Amino acid sequence: MPLERLHLHNFRLFKEKVFNISEGTTLILGKNGSGKTSILESLNILISGKSFRTQETKECIKSEQEFFNISCKGTFAEKNLLLNSENSLSNRLKTSRKLDGSPIKKEDLYFLQIVLAKHLRLLEGEPEIRKEYFNSLMFHVKPELKKLNSSYQKALKQRNRCLKKGLSQAELNLWSNEVATLGLDLSKEQYNFFQLFKGHVREFINTASRLSSFSFLEEVDVTFSKGWERSKKLEVSLKDCIDRDTALGYTSKGPHRMDFTFSIKNKKASSNLSRGQLKILILLIFLSNFRMIKELVQSEIILMVDDLGSELDSKNLSAILEEILKIDGQIILTGIEGEEMHGSLKKMANFTQINL
Repeated sequence: MPLERLHLHNFRLFKEKVFNISEGTTLILGKNGSGKTSILESLNILISGKSFRTQETKECIKSEQEFFNISCKGTFAEKNLLLNSENSLSNRLKTSRKLDGSPIKKEDLYFLQIVLAKHLRLLEGEPEIRKEYFNSLMFHVKPELKKLNSSYQKALKQRNRCLKKGLSQAELNLWSNEVATLGLDLSKEQYNFFQLFKGHVREFINTASRLSSFSFLEEVDVTFSKGWERSKKLEVSLKDCIDRDTALGYTSKGPHRMDFTFSIKNKKASSNLSRGQLKILILLIFLSNFRMIKELVQSEIILMVDDLGSELDSKNLSAILEEILKIDGQIILTGIEGEEMHGSLKKMANFTQINL
C-alpha cells in the first residue's frame, strides 16, 4: 500500500486520531469545518514539508497546545515507508522520511497533486496559479531544470533591485544581459515541455469528449505565451520596456511571465463554459498529466481532490468519478456529508470511507 495509516496528534482540530487509508480510493465525508481538508494538509506536510494553507506550519498546532506530531506508515517501491513531522511553538518544522530505516529525499517519493479550491481558478485566475501548476509538472519530469530556473530567478531579483533602487546603468545592463541569456534558455525549455503537456492534454480530453457527458469539450486546444512579444528577442524586449520597468520597479517581460490559455472550438474556455464545466475540464487536465507523469518517469502517484462535489450535478459527478477511478495510483477525495458522491462510490470496488 502507498499511504496506509495516518496518525494525527494535536493537529488542527484533532487531539488524537488515526485514519486508515485505502490503497485504492479513500472518501472522506463530513460537514464544513469537520477537518476534511486538514487530513489532506497533514499528508502534504509529511510528503513535501509544506502546508498548502499557511507558510507557518506552527499555525497547524491545535489551540492551547504546545506542538503537533503527525506520522504515516505505508510502502514505496515495495519497501516500508515511515513519514514523521513535528512542530512546536518554539521550533521549526522537523520532518523525517525513511525507507526501510534509511533516509529518502522528498523528491524521490510519490508524485503528489492536490486539487484545491484555488485550482478552480486555474483557467480564469491569475497566471501565477497556472505557472505554479506547470512548474510542478516540468520540474518533476525534468528536475535538472530547477538549477536553470533558480539561476534565472536570482538574476531577475538583481535586475528588479536595480530598477527599484535606481542603481547605475552599468549594473542594470549587467543584470539585464544575464536575464536575457538565462531567460532565453529557460523559455526554450518551457516551450519544449509545453509541447509535451499540450499533446497529452489534447489527446486525453478529446478522447473523453467522445463520451456524451463531456461532449462540451470537443476540439479543446491550448496556446502558449512565452512572456514577451513573439516578434522580438528577449534582449530587445527588455530594452524597449526599460522606462516602464523603472516606473514599476520590476521586470515586466520574460519567461517568469509565461502563461497558457485553454480554448474550446477556438473560444476561450474560461469565458464560455459554466462553473461546473470548467471544473470538469480542470479535473481532466490534472488526470491527463498524471498519465503523462506515469509514462515519462514511472512515478508512484497520489491524487487528492478537496470538495470534489462542489459545482457538479449528480450526472457530472458520476462521470468525472469514473475517470478519476481509472487512475493507476492512490486517490483521496473529500466531500460534504450527504452528497451524491457516496452513492456513486458504493458501486466501485476497493474504497475506504472515513466519516468525520
